[in-house]
Amino acid sequence: MMKLYVLLGALAVIGTLTGGAYIKGRTDGRVAEAIRQGEVVRELNETIRQAELAAQEREQARLREVAALEASVEELRRQADEDPNADRPAVGVDSVRRINSVD
Repeated sequence: MMKLYVLLGALAVIGTLTGGAYIKGRTDGRVAEAIRQGEVVRELNETIRQAELAAQEREQARLREVAALEASVEELRRQADEDPNADRPAVGVDSVRRINSVD
């Protein structure tokens, strides 16, 4: 009977050691996977940040273009308003010059 208790005790110790190693292995695997996923997330965030910076630069360039075009249109309107022959039914030299300046 005593051998049975010793055998059961040994079996319990072996089970505890192997179960602990199994659980530790699973936990280590989860930690390693979490670390790997964290690195992937950081890389993706960096890629997104770079894409956002590039988009901001393109938007700034587009806004500068729009501002330049608006200034050009405003200058052409000012010149048209100052043209003394603006109310004539024919197109004058200044009108032709303004028309030709529009691309």
